[in-house]
Amino acid sequence: MRVVVTGAAGFVGSHLVEALAARGDEVVAVDCLLSDSYSAAIKAENLQSLAGLPGVECRNVDLRTDDLAAVVAGADAVVNEAAMPGLMKSWTDFDVYVGCNLLAVERLLVAVERAGVGRIVQISTSSVYGRFAVGDENLPTEPFSPYGVSKLAAEKLVLAHVANFGLDAVILRYFSLYGPRQRPDMGYHLFCEAMLDGRPITVFGDGRQRRSNTYVSDAVSATVAALDRGSAGDVVNICGDETVELLDAIAVLADELGVEPILEFAQPRPGDQRDTSGDATRARRILRWSPQVPVDV
Repeated sequence: MRVVVTGAAGFVGSHLVEALAARGDEVVAVDCLLSDSYSAAIKAENLQSLAGLPGVECRNVDLRTDDLAAVVAGADAVVNEAAMPGLMKSWTDFDVYVGCNLLAVERLLVAVERAGVGRIVQISTSSVYGRFAVGDENLPTEPFSPYGVSKLAAEKLVLAHVANFGLDAVILRYFSLYGPRQRPDMGYHLFCEAMLDGRPITVFGDGRQRRSNTYVSDAVSATVAALDRGSAGDVVNICGDETVELLDAIAVLADELGVEPILEFAQPRPGDQRDTSGDATRARRILRWSPQVPVDV
């Protein structure tokens, strides 16, 4: 199979390219090394490591502006991991979120349809559910941040193409991913850096907010399964089985690092989810997938 992976230099995208290459797929690894989210140098290093894998072709492409016809030509499938992530910046830089998370998706969908690509997997997020993402895919979608709004709009756009043009698309909603190559702006990365440097960790809120922690390899295996299974228009939660409170997660990290964390509490941030506890029943049924990596608490 020839698969185009956008956002290939990012956290999940780079792991996905490795997994697809390992199973023998041809992979076109696409990224524009956007610096608006975090350092382009980190992404460039990831992309360079992917370039040495068998069957992997790396391309520097901006989905918002570049010609996408040549990118998707001859592809059997596309996985759209590309997005502008993060909650806080979405309040102040919304134009970037609209460009990366919505306009780029529309351009990609049109290119996929014109090229006759077999399937597109659109990556979404638990943030579309809002402050409380507890339950299955039948939960109301009430995004609590501009980031969540942009990702839900992208979902609706994909489903409009499914309904009107017969696009074969599956949407995956990732819940609280963690693991190697995690973005430097993500919580666990920030906590570990602070503890190693002897700096205080800022805990926004009371620290009792809960997350369905999902290890990156589980997200990748679910994404690979979505390439092979499911039906057009499927929307599926991808989440770990265990829900962990923030303070407990910090305690686990501190124990592994052999340090005593210094905690400073601050007011909750606008857009922060209080609880995420996803139900992966549909993923088990449709994708024949279940999370394999437990959280050690």
